[in-house]
Amino acid sequence: MKRLLVFLLLSLAATVSFGCTGFRLIAKDGTVVTARTLEFDFDLMSEITVVPRGTYMTALTTGWQGLSWNVKYGYVGIDALGMDLLEDGLNEAGLSAGTFYFDQYAGYQELDKAQSRKTLSQYDLVGWILGNFATVEEVKEAIKQVRVYGFTVAHSEILKMPLHYAVYDTKGDCVIIEYIDGELHLHDNPIGVIANSPPFDWHIQNLSNYVNLSSANIKSSKLGQFEIKAISGGTGLLGLPGDNTSPSRFVRAAFYSNGSVRPSNSEEAVTLGWHIINALDIPEGLVINEVLGFVVTRHIAYWSSVKDLTNRIYYYRTYKDMNIRMV
Repeated sequence: MKRLLVFLLLSLAATVSFGCTGFRLIAKDGTVVTARTLEFDFDLMSEITVVPRGTYMTALTTGWQGLSWNVKYGYVGIDALGMDLLEDGLNEAGLSAGTFYFDQYAGYQELDKAQSRKTLSQYDLVGWILGNFATVEEVKEAIKQVRVYGFTVAHSEILKMPLHYAVYDTKGDCVIIEYIDGELHLHDNPIGVIANSPPFDWHIQNLSNYVNLSSANIKSSKLGQFEIKAISGGTGLLGLPGDNTSPSRFVRAAFYSNGSVRPSNSEEAVTLGWHIINALDIPEGLVINEVLGFVVTRHIAYWSSVKDLTNRIYYYRTYKDMNIRMV
């Protein structure tokens, strides 16, 4: 019954909208902290899940034996719909990984029976990464040796959830993983930010449209002989996009996470992470979508997380309960 519910809810994927934003902070003492939101049009009934070392895992496939592995690094994370669909997590080596919606662009590899034992679905990838690797470099090498296909039911394209991924480690390295037209794309991520569509390299190029932005206030400027005076502070970031589209969230997260005063330590980095999360939050009713003829107003951050990779602490909160919990 639970699996049927999963498939019914996932079948809405072609009609709902999703918004997720992630970013990285590196404190002066070297502490690495990552943070993210998870917005959805309906409640994914997410729960905290813990997977211990030694757990035997098998990839989700449609009738063939997929990739299997024994978990090398235990991990904690947040699942979806009570299933092994890990959306976000942190392992005991300090590696963080998460899924982000990638509509219109995700194109996975074909499911080839001859290579089924090195194949896993898009839903398995985060668990496979967290269970097997300690660094971004390890992930970049290993992912070239496996195949990732889009899991469906009865070959329905509706259920082929489009995702891309962000992976961070304790050195501060970050890689974005995308599958487009069946090809693997790995993007080193110097600014540590991810959102949704378009592809990551488009977002990086789009930052050039905001080359004028700065944290420093502009007090006045000249228009011919006329002096234009600032009427308030914040003029350096005048033009920073404030809407909830993926490109705008990416730009906002990039400037907030890289332009804020650098935190000194773990405590300050975690606190800053939550402040930036607040700037990305979407109150109910500000994004309205129509799903199967019904008006949906609950496109909200059902949960948000801040992860201290250095000290292996997973913090999270939900839309309904702003109290911060930790694992």
